[in-house]
Amino acid sequence: MNEIAKEMNDSLAKQSPLFSYMLSDFGKEIYMPKGIIVQAAEAKQLAKKYNATIGIAKEGTEPMNISSLKGFFNNLKTGEIFDYAPNLGNQDLRTKWKKKIVEENKLLKGDAQISTPVVTSGLTHGIMIVGDLFVNPGDELIIPDKLWENYNLMFEVRYGGKVVNYSLFNENLTGFDTKALDTVLKNSKKEKIILLFNFPNNPTGYTPTKKEVDEIVSIVTKYADAGKKILVVCDDAYYGLLYEKDLLEGSIFSRFAGIHKNIAAVKIDGVSKEDYSWGLRVGFITFADANQSADAYKILEQKAGACIRSSISNCSQPAQSIFANILGNSEYTEEKKKKYAILEKRAVKVKEIVYDKKYEDCWEVYPFNSGYFMCLKLKGVVAEELRVYALKQYGVGTIVLGDDLRVAFSSVEFEQLEDLYDILAKCVRELRK
Repeated sequence: MNEIAKEMNDSLAKQSPLFSYMLSDFGKEIYMPKGIIVQAAEAKQLAKKYNATIGIAKEGTEPMNISSLKGFFNNLKTGEIFDYAPNLGNQDLRTKWKKKIVEENKLLKGDAQISTPVVTSGLTHGIMIVGDLFVNPGDELIIPDKLWENYNLMFEVRYGGKVVNYSLFNENLTGFDTKALDTVLKNSKKEKIILLFNFPNNPTGYTPTKKEVDEIVSIVTKYADAGKKILVVCDDAYYGLLYEKDLLEGSIFSRFAGIHKNIAAVKIDGVSKEDYSWGLRVGFITFADANQSADAYKILEQKAGACIRSSISNCSQPAQSIFANILGNSEYTEEKKKKYAILEKRAVKVKEIVYDKKYEDCWEVYPFNSGYFMCLKLKGVVAEELRVYALKQYGVGTIVLGDDLRVAFSSVEFEQLEDLYDILAKCVRELRK
């Protein structure tokens, strides 16, 4: 093992025994080298005469650039577009995103409770860093059965972990199945447990109520009291898109951050869904535990940065520059509220439509109250057959996940929603003939 990695691991073991225990073999081996990146950073501060370090071309004091290309970025400075971004991300953006997390999650006591977010190339990349740092072959990842299929691809195929599912909903389809969560934790023979929560949930569009969240936290804490070492991973891709009252406030990350010596928490979030900026690929990964050690957080940030350095080098500079400039802007905030209102209106309309008695013979509805999606439990037809039939006969596209049909109401205009579900119901009935 490299000496720098040893030093980082020894320090982490002292400052955060739980995060140290949770590290995968790769997570222990990875380190930030004191090479080009560090030397270039030093030169940026001290090389006042000539800076011949990092591999970019310059003209005068600015990065060399092609003017016809720069013309597409009217409001950004040359360096905000063409220069390399820092390995851990734009510092101003990281600081602003941390401030956003703390302000929007009232249970967090302040900046010191969490690490400074590290910028990732979208949320998927952030989840991949979780895999890099914490998942060994054979490790169990406990995730509800209604899940984003990419989890299996990443955690099982890429990292050799084992995804263990439990029922997201109770038998009556009225809410979160806390008993199933309790049972799956009870049945786990592992001392190290990785729990992943994705609220609002993809594919169902469900966020637990405050009461359900209290029960979730109580159950997880019970097993931490019993000696289980638990890493709670919070995939907050659809964060903030809540359409009913009495739901989880903020992120479930805030309920686990610092709650117990045997519980560590990681938050994965970003601009893709909540800021309607899917193609800009700006995400974040943030750490928290009961020790709240600034030194431990810095080591975890450096290890996350080393994962980035050893894979994609760094993340998009112009995308980061855009959000570093616009976060907190009052006009932007108001525009974002208007887009939220459009999605909320669609979600309310969908709930009115799908529970109509005229569709009782076609489907049951999984609970939904947030996010971009909702799911149907079809009656008397195979979901994949319905998907293909609706697509080929009526030009309607949906997604099949197992036996269920996922509908993205986020991508259908309000005025078209009734027609969409009428067509789906028609397809169910035609296939049953």
